[in-house]
Amino acid sequence: MQSEEENNVGQPQRKNFKSCRVVIYPKDIQLLTGKSYRHALYLNKEIRDYFKKKKHQLLTIYEFADYTGISPDIIRNHIK
Repeated sequence: MQSEEENNVGQPQRKNFKSCRVVIYPKDIQLLTGKSYRHALYLNKEIRDYFKKKKHQLLTIYEFADYTGISPDIIRNHIK
């Protein structure tokens, strides 16, 4: 039986990598703002238009933070 280190030969090492979402969805916007889901959809669309995003492109936490003036750290803490 091989040790765990031998199994990971050739694979990149991840040290304390904390996975964090970068994309924000209307449900997250609803939870952050306290507004209705419909208003969150509207705000999501408004921000996407502001950044001239195409239909298939997603809204990031950083774009939302830039538009609303809320710190990205605060957003990350609330959408875990």
